[in-house]
Amino acid sequence: MAVVWQAGRAGVNYEVRRHGGVLRLYANGVQHSEFHPTRLVTGSVWDLLWLPALLVDPSRLQRVLVLGLGGGSLVPPLREIVDPQEIHAVELDPLHLEVAVEQFGVSEYGVTTECADAVDFVQHYEGPCFDLVVEDLFAPANTAVTRAVSANKRWLTQLSSLVSSRGVLVMNFGDWKEFQRSDAAQKPKGWSSGFRLATPDCHNAVIAWTRQPSSSNTLRRALQGHPRLAEALRTGDLDYSIRQLF
Repeated sequence: MAVVWQAGRAGVNYEVRRHGGVLRLYANGVQHSEFHPTRLVTGSVWDLLWLPALLVDPSRLQRVLVLGLGGGSLVPPLREIVDPQEIHAVELDPLHLEVAVEQFGVSEYGVTTECADAVDFVQHYEGPCFDLVVEDLFAPANTAVTRAVSANKRWLTQLSSLVSSRGVLVMNFGDWKEFQRSDAAQKPKGWSSGFRLATPDCHNAVIAWTRQPSSSNTLRRALQGHPRLAEALRTGDLDYSIRQLF
C-alpha cells in the first residue's frame, strides 16, 4: 500500500494510501475514509451511511446534507443511486476537505463543500429543509472512534428541524453501547420508523430514522432492483445487517 499524500495538523498525521484502485484516508493510523471512483460499495461502515436512502423512494431525496464529509466515501453511491439535485457537505477539518476535493475529486460529483463547524452550521441554518441528512461526526485525533458531538436531545432536535416531511436522518455511532447511552436511544418525536444498520467488519452502529413508515424489506427490494447492488449482495461485497427499532 503506497502513501500518495501526507500532511500534519494539530498533532494529527494524515495520510492517503493507495491500494490498487482504492484510496484510503488515515488520521493517526485510524482509517477515516475509503474512496473508489467507480466502485459503489466498500464492504464497510461507509456503505451504511448511504443505504438508508433506499428505505424510501430515492427519487424523492432531492436535497442532501452531509455533516462530516471526511474523504467523501458516500458521494459516488449517492450520486449514482439517488442522484439528488443538491449535495451540500460540511467538513470542519480543512485537511479532510483538501483530501476530498483534491485527492478524491468529490467536486466532480456535483458536491458543494463548506469548511465549517457542523454544530454552528446546524444552529444558524435558515434555508429549506433537506430530504436526506447524514451526520457522521468523528474527531480525527480520536483513536477510540467515538462521536465528536454528543447525541443529546438538543442536537437531535436541531437535526430533526433540518429534515423534510418525507426525509431521512442518518447518524453514525462508534458502537451500539454509545447509541444506547445517548438520548437517541429514546424513540424521537416526529419519526415513523427507526433502524439500526451494522456490518461485520467494524463496531459502528448507524441509526436511521424515516419520516414516512418504512421497513427493512423496502431496502432489500431496492437493492435487488439495482443491478450493481444486487451483484454486490450476491458476491458478498455488500455485507450489512439491518434491525428495525420501531
